[in-house]
Amino acid sequence: MSIYANKDLLTIPEGKFFDRKSARYDMNKLANILIAFANADGGTVALGISNKKYEGINILSDKKKNDILQIGNQRVVPMLDINVERKKIINIQKQVDEVWLLTVSPSDEKLYANKKDEVYLRIGDETHKVTFVERKDLEFDKGIRAFEKQTVDEAIISDLDEEIVSKYKKLYGFSGENLWDLLFPKGLAKRYVNHDEKASYKLTVAGVLILSKYPTAFIPSARIRFIRYEGRAAQTGTDMNIVKQEMIEGPLVKMLERIADILEAQLRSFSSLDSQTGKFLSVPEYPKGAWLEGIVNAVTHRNYNYTGDDIRVLMFDDRLEIHSPGGLPAVVTKENIRETHYSRNPYIARALTDFGWVREFGEGVDRIYTDMNKFFLDDPIYKVDNNSVNLILRNNIIMRSFRKNNALEARIGKDWGKLNFIEKTAISIVYEKGTIKTSELMEAVDGYSINSARNALKHLKKIGIFERIATAPTSPKQYYKLVK
Repeated sequence: MSIYANKDLLTIPEGKFFDRKSARYDMNKLANILIAFANADGGTVALGISNKKYEGINILSDKKKNDILQIGNQRVVPMLDINVERKKIINIQKQVDEVWLLTVSPSDEKLYANKKDEVYLRIGDETHKVTFVERKDLEFDKGIRAFEKQTVDEAIISDLDEEIVSKYKKLYGFSGENLWDLLFPKGLAKRYVNHDEKASYKLTVAGVLILSKYPTAFIPSARIRFIRYEGRAAQTGTDMNIVKQEMIEGPLVKMLERIADILEAQLRSFSSLDSQTGKFLSVPEYPKGAWLEGIVNAVTHRNYNYTGDDIRVLMFDDRLEIHSPGGLPAVVTKENIRETHYSRNPYIARALTDFGWVREFGEGVDRIYTDMNKFFLDDPIYKVDNNSVNLILRNNIIMRSFRKNNALEARIGKDWGKLNFIEKTAISIVYEKGTIKTSELMEAVDGYSINSARNALKHLKKIGIFERIATAPTSPKQYYKLVK
């Protein structure tokens, strides 16, 4: 049964998993939507709804209805399996009628196209026609994507977490005795049929990660490590500065609950500048919507095939780093990450969406940017390579010290919005170390020249924030500190 079967189809938001269309909707366009769902995370089209009113399916002729039932093999290449669920409704004519729920599963090794060889992808609530370059990226990513659907032969039903399984049953209103009937259609189990047509089942990687009591027994890297450091850098040996460290394991939902509790307990309140009023406000170190979204994204979209790496949440005095194994999924880049969605693990993404952890389009990565801006914090930073995605959230550690000096607060408060990144960094370093040299600033802001560092310090001196200490105009030992 589809999760939408027991919901009000007129009020469900259209998004990456759901769309509503009239029974008279163009057949080729309908095929393109189903193709887009299949190439993305799977999804459902509710057919028989017009302008958020039930028109029903009975306005169609029998031939037209049959054409809809055959759309997967007549208008899609290769043939697309479409599950059709009939939901009884009362149409706008006050007659008993039906809405058809056309549901497709996400593809792994296949890339679906229409008869014109056009490929579509569901991005948010839109059906996006894929470019040639995007198509190549999607084809490359299919092998990685197939991992979550592989079976875990050693895992058995008794390995599942009873509490999570019970919640999952309630999500779908499932009351049957054979649990495989729920897990198989959702990609959490795989079915094998022998020569006598008797079915046997095995849990998939997605099924183990979502429902198993101890996923790391089968997928060793399926964990989250939390490390809290004292200071701005990780130290080793006798200088090791780890304050708190915890390894988190279990089904994904429980891991998310645990890391959220741990991190929330570690967060502080900072004084942050309101750029509109010039006054300082007390705010949490990071907005919860931003850091939680970052962790959920890591859990949802990481490459679980990377067995030698795990998700890491690293907390420093000045920033929070969330490390996710594996590069960005196909068609997603640093430039389009705010508006483009593509799941490397669509079955995991769907399950976490149903559990309420993954948000619909428009609230994901874009929410991280929005929430950070609302808290007067810098934009998130994404550092990406082929092996990992690293999200960096910076706090306002500078602002804590402003409360100690009213004169300095008023002066910097007036000029803060006019300062550039390198100047703000210089103030941050001085608050921690007391002084700063030009060479130290250049090292702290990767990619900037010595002249940029020198000009930043000169400007801070000019506006009365820094004073220069030197025995001679060109002294190599000169440094800057805050004015008294």
